[in-house]
Amino acid sequence: MAYEDNKLSQFNAGVAQTERIDALQRAINSAKFSPLMRNFETGTFNFEIMISAADCLGREGWDKFSKAEQEDLAKCEELCKNWVRTFFPVSMDKSGQFKINPKHYESFLQLYDIWEKKLKTLLGKHNLNAPTRDEDDDYDY
Repeated sequence: MAYEDNKLSQFNAGVAQTERIDALQRAINSAKFSPLMRNFETGTFNFEIMISAADCLGREGWDKFSKAEQEDLAKCEELCKNWVRTFFPVSMDKSGQFKINPKHYESFLQLYDIWEKKLKTLLGKHNLNAPTRDEDDDYDY
């Protein structure tokens, strides 16, 4: 039976979502190697990519999260984003050189860590992360 005959979808949304989640996690992990580095492709700092990717990652699981989980995650996100808006970790001096504010940067990292851990916990809880191996699972390597 041809696709046109039965009009069934050949698209698997779960696979597409898994690929998006994987791509977002890779973006976060890549940016975390050097959060203060300027990303010339995007015109932003890597810590801004971390924020954007974490925001998108949260949206991927949003409909699966309970109302309380959504509220907790939204608070973490809001704290982190508001901190960066108010206390941007990098400034430019008179000569055009970037200057790091260590206190602002360290506080950002702490807030982001809370947000990311909460996000990863929720993704795992709702089976949206990469599967983890149970001790009694049999794997042939």
